[in-house]
Amino acid sequence: MAQQIILLTNTGSPRTANEEDVRSYLREFLTDGDIISVPYLMRQLLVRGIIVPRRTHFSSERYRRLLALSGGVMPLPVEMQRLAEQVAQLTQLPTLYTPRYAQTSRAEWGERIAQLVGTDDVEVLLLPLFPQYTRSNAGSAITYFSDLPKPTGGQYKTTVLTPWGTDSRYIDQLVDLIQRRVDTSDDSYHYIASYHSIPEAHQKYDQTHGWDYYAQCVATLQAVTRRLGVPEERVHLTFHSAMGHGRWLEPTLVSVLQELAAQGVRRAVLFSPSFVADCLETKLDLDLEARELFLAAGGEELIYVPCLSTHPDSGALIASLVERVQRQC
Repeated sequence: MAQQIILLTNTGSPRTANEEDVRSYLREFLTDGDIISVPYLMRQLLVRGIIVPRRTHFSSERYRRLLALSGGVMPLPVEMQRLAEQVAQLTQLPTLYTPRYAQTSRAEWGERIAQLVGTDDVEVLLLPLFPQYTRSNAGSAITYFSDLPKPTGGQYKTTVLTPWGTDSRYIDQLVDLIQRRVDTSDDSYHYIASYHSIPEAHQKYDQTHGWDYYAQCVATLQAVTRRLGVPEERVHLTFHSAMGHGRWLEPTLVSVLQELAAQGVRRAVLFSPSFVADCLETKLDLDLEARELFLAAGGEELIYVPCLSTHPDSGALIASLVERVQRQC
């Protein structure tokens, strides 16, 4: 039987909040054709000549705010490393956290695998930790980490986890995280699920390739709503983190928060099913800025539910997803 190794991947984050590190991260992230889908030369000129110079200082300041909120550490790599250690213990398999944008080449990742398990008869179990699939999250990671090169020549065989946004254990843990923070029998609360937005062009591209990100988001939320047992009229699907020009998936989190406050809703519960671990977007956009906006608009309370990695059994969930991948081998 082949020696197996688990790769847990998500987007990643800059190494530090220093502008040099943020600049490097933004360049790698935004020059990915699955993120900005324009021809190569145009993308390079746009990103390196316009977007990164304009965004670096602003993004660096945001990461500094994140560090101040998180005890001086980047929460995403810390949480993901902890999760990788739990999964390794539960599965008894070597497990690496491999962020997609880590200024690390495919060859370097191949060498890391060789150092841990060698190069002979090895199978990589690739788990993109994005419950809902789109080309700019799991799609990019799968393209990058599949069939990594061996230092001795050839490529590692890779088996990939399929989208898991309606996995029963995942839904159970999302619901449990919510119920730990709010009395769901209190009918004054409205529940807001905010997913990372994508351009409508990406949505259409995915649909032509057999995927529908919006439908996956709806399916996850419907499963959560059924398990919570709350009326659908008090549950809202939203999107956040749109940037740049063009049309992105809607409704936006900001518009829904403002509308609810204007309608007299005073208490809301906010969670993000598209993130496994808290990061810049969840800690700043959701936990901090969304609360400030809702309160300023007339709301009285916004409860933010942290991401899946904070659940005491999140390692067991990921281990169960490893078993699903193994059944595909």
